[in-house]
Amino acid sequence: MAESFSRDYKKELNFKITKTYDDKIKSLIYHLNHCKIYQFDNESSDWQFLSCQGPLVLYERELTITGNGYEPLGENEFEDGFDVNQLSGKDGYKYGLLVFNRLEPINFSLGISNDSAFIQKQVEENGESAFNEMKVDLKEELVILKSHLNEVFGIWIEETEEREAVYQLLKAFISKQE
Repeated sequence: MAESFSRDYKKELNFKITKTYDDKIKSLIYHLNHCKIYQFDNESSDWQFLSCQGPLVLYERELTITGNGYEPLGENEFEDGFDVNQLSGKDGYKYGLLVFNRLEPINFSLGISNDSAFIQKQVEENGESAFNEMKVDLKEELVILKSHLNEVFGIWIEETEEREAVYQLLKAFISKQE
């Protein structure tokens, strides 16, 4: 019973903390205590540690669809410390990934969309090479995620069960929704 209380408390706390970074959080789907974020460097063909590690949360976001499509992102909403342009334009990101960085005061976040209309609109506005569908893969100890902006991130998760759970959830998040 104490373990259940502790798990519920952590989930509620993670929800409240995530809400301070993204007020459109609808529900916390998954959280884990520790991961590390890497980015693939095409020039060196190697993974570069982004000086980001800590708890990871995956969550669903509440979106408002207006007559012109999705509402614009807020000024401080969902900024990615490593690429502040990661989430720009209209907010059609149904899911979010956030790592609370214990090494530096800058967290890592990615918006995730599976809405084909939103993706197509972004491609039309930004060009096909500037905005693409996300992809996810699982290689050894890394969950590899290719962002909408063609950046490749590796999420290192030590525990096999947690790594598999994050991979399966991300795979479900990015599967096409017509």
